[in-house]
Amino acid sequence: MQPYQEEYLDLLRTVCGLTLPNADSLTPEEFSKAVWEANRTTHRAVERGTELLRQELFPVLDNILAAPEEEIADLSEFAGQLNQNGQLDVGLNYRIHMALLARARHRRDRDGIIREQYHVGMALHNLEEMLLPQIPRMFTTRMRMCFMESASYFETEYDDITDPEIRGYIHRSMGNLALTYSGNDQESAQAKLAACTRSITLLSDPELRAKTPSLPWDLYLYKSHQERTTLLGSLRTGYTTPEMFAQVLESAQIVQDRQLRSSKERGLPPSPRWQYAYMAARYHCGVMQLPELLDRLYALHLSREETDMSADGLFAMVSVPNYYIRYLLDLKRDPDAAMVRRVRQMVRSLRSWIARAPNGSNDKMLMSQLVTFLYMYREDLAGIPFFEFFQDVCAARQPTIYVRMWLAGRVAAELTDWAVEDCPERLVGLVGCQSPQDVIWRRRELADYARKAGQVYDTGMIHFRNLENDACRGLFEEEESMLRLHPYCGARLLRRHASTAEFCDIARGHHLYYDGKGGYPLDFNLNDSPQKAMINLVAVADALASSAEETSTRCRPAMPFDQICQSIREGSGKQYAPYVSALLDPAERREALAEKLEVWRKEAYLDMYRRRTAMLDD
Repeated sequence: MQPYQEEYLDLLRTVCGLTLPNADSLTPEEFSKAVWEANRTTHRAVERGTELLRQELFPVLDNILAAPEEEIADLSEFAGQLNQNGQLDVGLNYRIHMALLARARHRRDRDGIIREQYHVGMALHNLEEMLLPQIPRMFTTRMRMCFMESASYFETEYDDITDPEIRGYIHRSMGNLALTYSGNDQESAQAKLAACTRSITLLSDPELRAKTPSLPWDLYLYKSHQERTTLLGSLRTGYTTPEMFAQVLESAQIVQDRQLRSSKERGLPPSPRWQYAYMAARYHCGVMQLPELLDRLYALHLSREETDMSADGLFAMVSVPNYYIRYLLDLKRDPDAAMVRRVRQMVRSLRSWIARAPNGSNDKMLMSQLVTFLYMYREDLAGIPFFEFFQDVCAARQPTIYVRMWLAGRVAAELTDWAVEDCPERLVGLVGCQSPQDVIWRRRELADYARKAGQVYDTGMIHFRNLENDACRGLFEEEESMLRLHPYCGARLLRRHASTAEFCDIARGHHLYYDGKGGYPLDFNLNDSPQKAMINLVAVADALASSAEETSTRCRPAMPFDQICQSIREGSGKQYAPYVSALLDPAERREALAEKLEVWRKEAYLDMYRRRTAMLDD
């Protein structure tokens, strides 16, 4: 690889490897300094990485058809490294493989087309993983077309291909077609089953294996059985047939047998993930009853220590509680006290585990599993309001989001207090206020409501940690499109819980322009929301919170406080509500708010420290 590629990879590894020390090992001041320094390191890495790519890489991609072979070889190796160690930079990996695919098509390089279609499809799959669960999928069709084109060469030119590696890409693409079907409806469940079964049938064919004996056929076959086992989700939702029951149970048994053999050889327990899959398959196929499944899930959770930071520990501590709650909802009665105690014990263990877990190769997997758990979370079972639990998750895993929302909450409360003085009629309707006089009487309640709204308005960003900070560059078009889904994601999470449902519209609308002519999402109408006044206040609070360097990311660069105030005033009547921007007109208010922001930044770190300490004590 070339020097700039090595340097960029070093920057990525530095950023991905940044680890906040446990709060209980430091004083509040030491902890705050460690968080701040990690944030500054990320900023410097983004600046340098962007410079490297602009000067060295992008000119090559822009002229990919004329690039010499040795440069193409370096690009291929660089792209491969970007996909290592927890997918260091998925977006850049995608861009490079798209360029290499264009080059292969221009040259009518069949082998190159097969290889690059596979890599482009996988990059799209990795990008889309950020949107799960329960979020509209953006890249499914493009991903499917990539895998289908690569796999189609099996029917037309397979015997003409002499390179075993390219034949391998054909089989991998064929197997990965199953990834493009969600299984969330009858049609996609059947399509996923058909894709898995076709791959398994071909990979089991001795005549086909004999054509290329050097390929890892058993590994390909095992991966296809693992993918067919994931049709458990379709069994759970009822999109199934007797054939699907039989085939999923068959694959689950094959995976279980291999796991047990591997476990015995290594002298280690089997993977909790596939133990769960085997148990769940037996339950859905009627071999195991629900009470037994719940007992075994709880035992699986207890099988790992809270100090186990491996991928298996992650699954036992984060994923198993998710599945336990999900299956608990299958009960035809209210769960008994013992079951509720189990849930609460697992939630305590989960909170402690995520506060201790370091960043590293499992971090993206951890965030994915945490987001899935947030969608399954039940306040009544866990015993902790979702509002508080979400604050804990951000304090432990998303310090930038935590500080930004903490500051936005304080700013929103301050703006609300000023609005009560200047224009109380604008706040009528919030928290049940029926008149301007009600607004004045309930001033403290309104300010507290605004503070809480600010602490959850950006909840949807929990999906997009790597878009905010991990990659050391600016955002690509595909990533910007994904990021625009965060208001939708946040609203979906908040509306599921009694402690946060009232803030759903605020999460959904905080990026829409006041005049309705800009911003996003365009399918949400501010004028139809009873929370319109609070959305307007939080939109300005969000902008003002961005003045803190601690809250800035590669997609939200920090701006000086005076510059942000000026932009808010310039956007009055367009992006921002005139009555909210007018609150900043008095110079003494702006000066007071700037001073308070300096104090609040320190308080935000102290509050995060306290939360993390409390989580470790659970």
